[in-house]
Amino acid sequence: MAAALAATLALAGCGGDDEEGGFSPVVSEPVSKVEFLRQADAICISSESRIEAAADDLVTAPGDPDPAEVERIAIDLVVPALESEVAAIGALGAPEGDEEEVEAILAATEDGIAAIEADPRALLDGVPAPLRRAQKLAQAYGSRQCGIR
Repeated sequence: MAAALAATLALAGCGGDDEEGGFSPVVSEPVSKVEFLRQADAICISSESRIEAAADDLVTAPGDPDPAEVERIAIDLVVPALESEVAAIGALGAPEGDEEEVEAILAATEDGIAAIEADPRALLDGVPAPLRRAQKLAQAYGSRQCGIR
């Protein structure tokens, strides 16, 4: 997908001259909701599987999770994974007419990231409210994979 995007950007940036000196722009079709959801869910599966693996390690360790370890995982793994997820899904471009819904999901996720950054140890008490909201919005939109469980 990155190669196709790079090729499209290169073609759009360079354009082409025809015999009359005109320009033939490259126009891409808007992504359909079905395709958007397929790609977004694939992005979510990738990032959230890393988050869930780290959480499993904390939960299966003997005793209560070490708050310092929770903080380290939150800052070093969870936040970058969620930031990457937001950037990748945002780069897909929302289906035509669904821009506000997709933006609301991404904004709620960004609010969740900010909540984790503000108090990473609060993850011991559960998923921050903004991330739960992002999950509900994503599921209402049709996602089957996006949202920390």
